[in-house]
Amino acid sequence: MLDDAMDFKEQMVEARRTQILMGAAQVFAKKGFHRATTKEIARQAGVAEGTIYNYFDNKRDLLMAMVEMLATRSIKVTILEDPSDDPKEFFSLLLHDRYQLLKNYGHIMAPMIAEIFSDPDLREAIYQSILMPVAEPIEQYIQRRIDSGEFKPVNPIVITRALIGSIVLNTAFQLSGVDPRYEMISVEAMIDQIVDMFLAVTKK
Repeated sequence: MLDDAMDFKEQMVEARRTQILMGAAQVFAKKGFHRATTKEIARQAGVAEGTIYNYFDNKRDLLMAMVEMLATRSIKVTILEDPSDDPKEFFSLLLHDRYQLLKNYGHIMAPMIAEIFSDPDLREAIYQSILMPVAEPIEQYIQRRIDSGEFKPVNPIVITRALIGSIVLNTAFQLSGVDPRYEMISVEAMIDQIVDMFLAVTKK
């Protein structure tokens, strides 16, 4: 019974913490990190302003917690630990996974991206917690196919970031509505085009 009570308490704490983070993400997205206030965040999250400080020290602590939240929404383990031998299938699954992450959590990522150029610690945290856990296995996948002779001797570091950058940029245009031409392009067609372009560059 004690363990059940502790589990329930931990779940409630995590639920309240997530509630505050989601409220902060919405306020940061609307007003920017520096203009946002804890009072506005509390109102958006539906909690008392003082409650925020039971979970986070300050606004920057909220921002760093968003990095941790996204890091836990890591790529599906099977995609990276048991990758398909078919490069087209592997990269298609990978880009679909990243598309869903951006679709579901783009509103959280936006305020972080706005701050990375002025906050070295945040920049390092995003790089180590969000980018590298995805980038390193992709680099290794590409290198193995270079070694086997299937891929050209491209630079895995450059190619990996080109691939990630392509899905991020195209997804941003599609979801934001800033370019109405994307309304005519399905997610499947967009990802197929990116993967085909990528393989045209890398495969012998």
